[in-house]
Amino acid sequence: MQVLTRMPSQDNEVDYRRVQRQRTGDLQAGRIQRIFDISRYGCQIESNDLTDGSNGQFVEIDFGSLVTRAIIRWSDRARLGLEFTRPLGSAQVDTLLNDPAQIRLRRL
Repeated sequence: MQVLTRMPSQDNEVDYRRVQRQRTGDLQAGRIQRIFDISRYGCQIESNDLTDGSNGQFVEIDFGSLVTRAIIRWSDRARLGLEFTRPLGSAQVDTLLNDPAQIRLRRL
């Protein structure tokens, strides 16, 4: 399923909480058990590896076809809200949605 949206330009200030997110299905991969949503700016995951993750902590996410860094913005038990340190491209988000691979998460 391809969703066409108008992405904000880099010149404008972006309110990341208001960016349209795309829901994912349940992904059973690696030690991350579920990705709830993903956008160019971050994702929400459930991870048994980082149940003690703290706000502001940097992590590396290996999506298989893409490795990126993120900051934990909030955590609630095993559920984490992550903000990517660099926004993903729209094509990268589409690839992750259409071709889920094994995912790994590690602290930096």
